[in-house]
Parts: sequence; C-alpha cells; structure tokens
Amino acid sequence: MRLLNQTSRAVLALACSTVIVGAAHAVGTDAGKSVENTFTLDYQVDGVDQGTITNDPDYSPEAGDPAPMIDPAGPTDFTVDRMIDLSVTANNSGLIVPPNAQDRVLVYSVTNLGNDYQTYSFSVQDVAGDDFDATGLELTYSRAAYDLNGDGDTLDPCEAEIVDTAIPQTVVSSSAGTASYTCDIPTDIPFTVKISGDIPTGEAEQNIDNLILVAETRNPTQWAFEATPPTAGGVTAQDGDGANTIDGVAENVFADGSGSSEEAAQDGLMSAPSSFVVSSPDLIAEKLVWVLDTESDSTACGSEAVPGAAPTTEYPTPGACVLYTIEVHNTGEVAGSNAENLTVQDVLPPEVEFVSADISGFTTPGTLTFRKADGTTDCDGSSGETCTVTLTNASLNAVAGATDAVAQLYIRALVR
Repeated sequence: MRLLNQTSRAVLALACSTVIVGAAHAVGTDAGKSVENTFTLDYQVDGVDQGTITNDPDYSPEAGDPAPMIDPAGPTDFTVDRMIDLSVTANNSGLIVPPNAQDRVLVYSVTNLGNDYQTYSFSVQDVAGDDFDATGLELTYSRAAYDLNGDGDTLDPCEAEIVDTAIPQTVVSSSAGTASYTCDIPTDIPFTVKISGDIPTGEAEQNIDNLILVAETRNPTQWAFEATPPTAGGVTAQDGDGANTIDGVAENVFADGSGSSEEAAQDGLMSAPSSFVVSSPDLIAEKLVWVLDTESDSTACGSEAVPGAAPTTEYPTPGACVLYTIEVHNTGEVAGSNAENLTVQDVLPPEVEFVSADISGFTTPGTLTFRKADGTTDCDGSSGETCTVTLTNASLNAVAGATDAVAQLYIRALVR
C-alpha cells in the first residue's frame, strides 16, 4: 500500500488542465484561478476495513474507522490559463454614400472572448487598388458605462471613457495603434469602434473604398485574479517557452482566428473589412405637351386619362384640353442611390387655364401646390391668371440594375 507519487499527480492535473482550457470560451473560468481536487480510496483486507487513502488534508474518519493515510503533498491543483480571443464584426459593411459627403461612419463591434480583462488598440488599413480613398479618417472607440470593479457605480476612471483619435492612412504594423488603447474590457461586453471619413467630390457610381479595422490585444491595468499584469497597454505576449506550467501563474494562450490578410490566427490580432460604396443618382428630366381633346371644359379635362401615346387627331384650339408631362428618370444602378428633396416648378403661361395636377411614380409623393403668381390663392382659372404648379419634398429612389426609376408630374389645362 502506498500513496500516489508526484508524477501521478502531475499527469492527472495536466489532463484536467487540457480539458478546461479547451472548453473555455467567453466568460469561462477566470484566468489565474486555482482549481483544486481531492480523492479518497477505501478498501478492505479479508473483509476488514483499512484506513482511507486520500490527499485531502482536512479528511476526518468516522468514529471507529482506522486512521487515514493522508498524502502530505495535498490536493491536486492547477491554475486556469488566460485564453486570448476576440471578435471584430463590421456592422454596416458596404455603406452607401454620396459624393462630397462628410463624416460618414463605418461601425464595428469588438468583443473580448477570452477569460480575463484585456485592453485593445486599433489601426486602419486603407486597402490599395480600390477606386478611391476617403479623406480625414478618424477612429472613435467607446464603451457604455460598465462597473468594472464591482463597487456599485460606473464613476471610476476609465469606466465610461470615450476616445477620439485621428489616424494616418498607413499600412498596419505589428504594433497596431500604439498611440492609445482602450480601458480594461471585461469578457463578453461588446463595445463600438467607428471609422469616419469624408467622400471626395466627383466619385462615380459604385466606386468603392475598402477599409480594414485591426484590433490588437494589449495588457489591462489589472487581471481578474492575479496581481499587476505586465506593463499596462503593452502588447500581450503569448506564452513563449513551449511548456505548460501546471500551477502558479496563468500563461497566455492565443485562441483568436483571422478576419483578413492583415493578421493571422493565434497572433492576438483580429480584423474585419468594410467599405464605402458611392451611390450617385443621375437624374434626367424632360417636359412634353399633348392635346387630349380639341373641345373640352374644366370638368371633362380634369378627368381625362393619360394615353399611352400622344393623340394625333386633336388640335390645340381655344377650349382644347392639353396635358403637360414633366418626366423624371433616376438612372442610378445601385440600391440606395436615391434623389431626395426634389422640387419641380412649372409656371403656366396666361394662354392656358389651370385645371388639375397630379403625380405618379415618386418614392415619396411630396406636396403639390397650385398658386397664382402672387401666391395668395389657389389657381381658379381666372382670366389672364398666371398659375405656378410646384412639387416639393419628393424623392425618387434608384432601382438596382439597369432599369431607370421613372416618375411624372401631370398638369392638365384648357387653352384660353
């Protein structure tokens, strides 16, 4: 009969450590936590109970039991290692922007998927070979107030900090965003990172500016269980000795994947691509006049349907009903290439009497008004009256593909 030796204990502990670290993922067991375990072995010889074998220093036998054999080395234990993992997600990739737009924002979510506090720094790669580069790039990262230290408030330094940092348009280096880094970020608390930029004038429809946000894992000001970490804000280093120290200090184990060619798996970096996509509505407008009926009146003219083609047997004599059509085309081919706040104004000559006006095809109908030249009353067909027909606050959204979006403003009038 003998106690478990130290080699046996180490093998058991290593097996447990492998299972625990492999299963840890976002809000798993905190890094640095010591995990202890004991066992008991009871047996008989010729039907007679013998002393319990155990590694539990606090084991107490029941009354009348033989004295136990307690391993002086105590319980098996291991220290949970620190898993370094994070996610970066582009929330509005392929953001539609018009030329000459200012401060358009690409939004990303970053989440600490490890099992300890971390901080992060950032850099942006403006990918070469695309159609254009946004200017004035600025990086903003913020986090909603969170009680990091559990003291019941979010008033401590850095718990609700927001940082705005201008960034150069340079390639990502191995020390991403060395100028500044976030507060300590707890596990599984997503926070927002924004890249804002200005879109140059004259950019063509569907021109693209590709950007990649790269986040790098850095040391926090405190770990969950261990004392002071390495230099706060320093790049978090992976365990480099190639051997697992089963007990004592938590070792850093990189488990991150790769989001782009700017970084690789298990390097403490994560990235996500996004882009600005130019949407430039191209409007075409024309005005036509057709004679719908040679002899008419205001009632009949107001109810005339729009024919599929111009009538060829009607004449614009006094009393004839004429149809003015202002047709607008949005030739944009990208969904989101929308023309907004359209204003169309038509001043009828005094030789015609206003009868009615209506619209067709506009995404937002807007508001139609029919006013005399002095703007005092609606057009009422008075002799010699000049009438202005105005459409305001209308919109015409592009149709994806080669088909134009088409809308019309119709005005019916009688020849005086």
